[in-house]
Amino acid sequence: MASGSKQASSLAPLRSSAPVGTRFQVRSFRRFPVQCSVYYSSDEFQGTGIAWNLSLNGWRVDGTHPVEPGTVVTLCVFLPGQHPTVFIDRAIVRWSRGQEFGIAVSSIKADEQARLEQFVTALI
Repeated sequence: MASGSKQASSLAPLRSSAPVGTRFQVRSFRRFPVQCSVYYSSDEFQGTGIAWNLSLNGWRVDGTHPVEPGTVVTLCVFLPGQHPTVFIDRAIVRWSRGQEFGIAVSSIKADEQARLEQFVTALI
């Protein structure tokens, strides 16, 4: 029993020292296994890639340019099929591994949001 409590206490610092962006969080929107071409940019760079696991407020991108967590990007997402392109005014990079990263949408125009919602609703 002593080794069990010793092991539990040795794990506690690992959880409390993890960066905020790496903690487990329940997603507020369902994600859909979709692949979309995407352009992303900031003041310092431009990149292209594939957006995966689409939701109304975020997704994963495999891109040509690595980005750091906290970076603010603008995106142009080419939805598959005959759906119109969606422009994201502002998204924040929440995590990154090389050229793969996750974004959370923080600013999108109402008409762009409506197009995204229409596309996602059709996937349900």
